[in-house]
Amino acid sequence: CISVCYMMRLILLLLLHVAAFTAWKPTICGGPGTTHSQITKWGKEVNPASVLPEYPRPQMTRDERTTYRNLNGLWEFQPGTGATEPPPFGKKLSGEILVPFPVESCLSGVGQTHKWLWYRKVLTTQPFQTNRTLINFGSVDWQTTVYVNTHKVGFHSGGYDSFSFDITQYLHQSSHHRADDATNIEIMVHVYDPSNEGVQPEGKQRISAITHPGGDTYTPASGIWQTVWLENVPQKDYIEKLKIRSDMQGFDIMVTTAMKSSTEEVSLSVWDSNKVVAHGSGVSGATIRVSIPNPKLWSPSSPFLYNITVHLSSYDTVGTYTGLRTSTLGHVKYPPTPPTGPQPGIDRPGEDMHGSPFDLPRADPNLCWKHCNETKGCEAWAYGIPHCGFGSEKPRCWLKHGRPALHPDKCRVSGVEGIPARTTTRPMLNGKFIYLNGWLDQGFWPDGIYTAPSDEALAYDLQAVKMFGLNQVRKHQKVEPERWYYHADRLGILLWQDAVQKYGGATAATIPHFMHDLTAMVTGPTANHPCVIQWEVFNERDCVGTFHNVSEIVKYVKNLDPTRLVDTDSGGPANSLHVGNVDDHHDYCYPKNNVVPSESQFSAFGEFGGFGYYTPGKEWSPKKCHTYCHADTPADQVHLYSLAIKDLQRLKSLVSASMYTQITDVELECDGLLNYDRTNKFNATLTKQIVQLSQSLINFSP
Repeated sequence: CISVCYMMRLILLLLLHVAAFTAWKPTICGGPGTTHSQITKWGKEVNPASVLPEYPRPQMTRDERTTYRNLNGLWEFQPGTGATEPPPFGKKLSGEILVPFPVESCLSGVGQTHKWLWYRKVLTTQPFQTNRTLINFGSVDWQTTVYVNTHKVGFHSGGYDSFSFDITQYLHQSSHHRADDATNIEIMVHVYDPSNEGVQPEGKQRISAITHPGGDTYTPASGIWQTVWLENVPQKDYIEKLKIRSDMQGFDIMVTTAMKSSTEEVSLSVWDSNKVVAHGSGVSGATIRVSIPNPKLWSPSSPFLYNITVHLSSYDTVGTYTGLRTSTLGHVKYPPTPPTGPQPGIDRPGEDMHGSPFDLPRADPNLCWKHCNETKGCEAWAYGIPHCGFGSEKPRCWLKHGRPALHPDKCRVSGVEGIPARTTTRPMLNGKFIYLNGWLDQGFWPDGIYTAPSDEALAYDLQAVKMFGLNQVRKHQKVEPERWYYHADRLGILLWQDAVQKYGGATAATIPHFMHDLTAMVTGPTANHPCVIQWEVFNERDCVGTFHNVSEIVKYVKNLDPTRLVDTDSGGPANSLHVGNVDDHHDYCYPKNNVVPSESQFSAFGEFGGFGYYTPGKEWSPKKCHTYCHADTPADQVHLYSLAIKDLQRLKSLVSASMYTQITDVELECDGLLNYDRTNKFNATLTKQIVQLSQSLINFSP
């Protein structure tokens, strides 16, 4: 009877387990009025039994077989009522959610927004039999309180940085409040996220976008949005943090332990494939310098990574890696460029100087050229042939304050002035200038919002950079999971990393939260990745006006990380302070001749473009798409892109970087090269044209 009852219990548990998985299903992925779910191909393959199972911390790894237990999957869930609501210990919550997808996402299975959230997970066995147990959260938006077996184990504020709590002492403790089996381990997570209605930086999230999408803000991503996992670490002490900063000869590493008051011996080995090429030793809490003989450098064309094994005394070992590279400013000398002289049949429309056009006394294009030579600020000219086409009966002259794109016109003669020998400030990778040609990436997904449905999907967005012939990403208003940066490291993608902004409505109460997020980004795991070459402190006018010490904040970032470049305010008013390393402009749709590099700053277009073809059946809400410059067909979008690239080529003597808006459509903002579901808007022929245009800019010499 005992064996029969035992078998029946096993069968019942199995049926309940299967029922839990089969009960989950995504809600509709789309905006108001959507009947066709905008789910990605990876979202269709999501399995609640194995959600984002990959080791989430590639920059500091322990043995997965003995130290790692992934807690992603179905959790109990219910909305909360407020800060003073007592935790519902020992009670089954009213619903379920698929962690780590934000509560508003369709893949969560909830598809609703709530400011207060309760999560509950019950473990029926001890996760590890010895040593210490940590609970790790990749990120939770925004304020998080964690309980284990009714005991509060910690609180964290911040929506974009990882955090951990040591829960060892609570795993074997029970409470009379527990209604279920006392041998179980009850984990409860309480989250508060007011999104854009709070004081904290929220990036591009907006609660009202759920019912009224549009503009450049989108559906919020509240609650747990990155992997949750348990980790087994040594009892005595363990490695808690690594700080790695590399150059072209080696790297500096600092090992921080959990018991920060103690000093432990540290030794490390550096590997090139299966061969040890360098050793290092020192103590925890101090910088250890490691030089590598015959170093192999990291770059987009050769993203070589050295693996590193770090030992803490005799009781802890972690794996990490680095790429050797530098990100600095440099000055590049260029020889003089002669004037073109008169070019018949060529016009250069646009960028006319005040007073243009004007009549000439006789029909001679050299007179127009002479006027340009004698006029301060004139860089190009165009002459109108009299009695030609629909032109004037008199010869006319246009003077240009820039160098407009060429346009065939039989009724015109035009030319550009020469450029004297010059030195231009440039961003340098490993001491060499490389033109940074990339796109804006906001990191939103139609099915997971902030959370990519799989690791393959996460990597795809970076593989797409190379698919379109680019070499750079500006990660906009979001800090990604560590595995995203790992994929960028191994693929050789260069990154500008934004600090997350308070997107409007910032007050003095925003400042400490902004500074927390900024500091966590610049000093945390993101800073260990060689792909990150520049920090973006502020963006446009989002919240910079709230700060009265912008220059000091830029210096603060530089002091925290002197190994990277710093952009003060991408496309914003703080550019006028001329601090930081970048003169950064935003121009839609086409780059304009308003960039002036200085001795201490290179010039860039941190945003341009916004060309959009609206793919039928791929819209977030039917026929609601908008963009900066609409394209009627995919071919038309490529044509508009080509015009912008030609403008950038004309400015190449001044400009060092340009970021196209953007990688994908995002909800109703339909200016991506990819649709929101990551399908390509273009056939193979048009994609090849985009690659050629992108590469022509990277390879173009001024």
